[in-house]
This record gives sequence, C-alpha cells and structure tokens, in this order.
Amino acid sequence: MKLKKLYLVASVTLLAITLAACGSSSDNAGTNEKVTKIAFFGFWKTNSFTQAVLAGVKETAEAQGIEVVDLSPTEYDGAAQIKSMQDQTVKGDAQVYITLAIDPVGLATAAKEAMDQGIKVVAAFTPLGPRFDTLEPQVPGLIVAGETPISNGTVLGNLAAKACADKNPCNVAYLEGFKTLPLDNARTKAFGQALAASAPNAKIVASVEGGYSPDSGKKAAQDALQANPKIDVMVGSSQAILGAEGVVNTAKVKLIGNGSSTEAYAAVKSGKWFAIYNSDIKGMGSKSAQLGIDAANGKSVDSVFDTTTLLDPNGTKDVIGDLVGDYSDLG
Repeated sequence: MKLKKLYLVASVTLLAITLAACGSSSDNAGTNEKVTKIAFFGFWKTNSFTQAVLAGVKETAEAQGIEVVDLSPTEYDGAAQIKSMQDQTVKGDAQVYITLAIDPVGLATAAKEAMDQGIKVVAAFTPLGPRFDTLEPQVPGLIVAGETPISNGTVLGNLAAKACADKNPCNVAYLEGFKTLPLDNARTKAFGQALAASAPNAKIVASVEGGYSPDSGKKAAQDALQANPKIDVMVGSSQAILGAEGVVNTAKVKLIGNGSSTEAYAAVKSGKWFAIYNSDIKGMGSKSAQLGIDAANGKSVDSVFDTTTLLDPNGTKDVIGDLVGDYSDLG
C-alpha cells in the first residue's frame, strides 16, 4: 500500500512537471522572444527619406515590443555605414538588420559576415551586390524588400515618353544623380532605353549630374538649358527637380521627379510637375521589419518582396490621388 502511494505521488508530480513544460512551450510560441532588437542602417541620420523608412520599421517593431536602434552614419558615407554594421555584428545584440545601402557591393560583404553569425539581414530599397537588374538575393540568406535601379529607370523613361506624347520632336533633359555611382549609371541607362523604346519622337539633348539637392538640381537645369534652350521634358531626383523648378518655365517644360516627398506630391497636384516616381516609403520600412522579424523567429518568408507592388509607381496626377508623402525633400 505504501509503495502504491509513493508511485501515485511520483506519477502526479511527473504529470505536473510535464503539463508545466507544455504550458511553458505554448506560452512562448506566440511571443517574439527570439527578436528583441533590430539594427537599422540608413543613408544618414538626418536624411528625411531614411527617417521615413525608419518610421515604418519602428511602427511595426515597437508594436511587437521590439527595440529599434538607428545606426545610420552621420553623413552619406558608404565606408562608415559598412563599419557601423561590422561593429554591430561584433557587439551581437541585434537579431535583425535592415539596410538602405549606400554602397550595395561593399555592404554585401558586411551583410554576409552578419548572416554567418545567424543575424537576419533585410536589404530595403536597394538590393545588395553588383547586379542592378534583379531583386533575387545575391548573398545567400539575404531578404530583399525593394526595387531595382533598372526598374526605377524604366518607369522614369516611360513617364518621360508619356510627357512627350504631344511633342515631335521632344527634347528631354536627364539630370542623373551621381555619375560616380554604379546604381545611378544603371538607372540612367535604363531610362534612355525605355524612352527610346516608347517614344521614337524623343531625344535626350542634355544629360548632366543633378545630384540629390535643390541647389545641385538648379545648377544642372541651368547647364542643361544653356546647352539646349528648347527643352520639353526634364527628369531628375525629386530634390533636383525642386531646384530646377525655379529655373525652367513650368508652363513649357514638363518636370518629372524621382521621389515621393511631400513637395513632389504637392507639385504634381498643383500642375507644376507632370509626374513623380510614386512609392510607399514608410510602407517599405514596415514590410522590411516584418519580414526580418518573421524570419528571425523561424517562420518561412519569401526572400524577395517587390515594393513597387505597394503603390503604382507611375505617379501622374490621376494615379497619386490624395497621397501626400511620408518625408520632405527640404527636411
């Protein structure tokens, strides 16, 4: 009888331990215990585009109790961004990285080092690696949530062709970002090819470096007009086109901005600009964060998300509707 009693007590104790263990497993299954911190590497800290992407990352992460640390460099410096990622990998307290690559080729190496340590890396906006014609990860294990410079340039070329519909010949000025950046070179080439394919009546009469500020855009527009005063369409970064707006006659020159800032949306709605490259910047940050969190928590995720599916990128007035943008080109 005594032996029977001891057996019963032992059985009940074992059952209690088993149930407690099962309960513990069930309780943890719905938490994000694997992901406690996301490290964000943007273009530079005060850049308004970077801040818009970061806002989307934070909104998604913080709703799940996950900390986000902004490790963007203080200025547009690819080497500093790479070092920041390498330092964080050594520190090792973040489970997810989200990047806006300044140097897609150089950062790919730092990303691989991080992934070798089990960190999930999401390349937002721009893929990592030497190829600019594909979103497919060029580093095994990478997740990409963005667009290619090729697709971006193609949309801009098609918008310019649309702007040229009522002009024959149609003289186009293209204000390239930075001629030293391979991704800008790829975008420029795609722009020219798309324009030629869609508008045989169009001709690029000026191709100058417009950069990513109103001041550089203003100078580029002046140089383009000096080389050829009869320009019908001008295309460049939204920041550059803001500068060009004060130089050209907007009643005669159709302006197209590569960006989705509050100023760009307002310019299209007012009729000052013909179109913009329409994109959901905050939404891209949010999607990137969720992909990284899910992957780090062991869920199966697609390695590629095309952010042009968030909004129609062909941002003419009829397409943008009531959209207002998530960042300022002047901020």
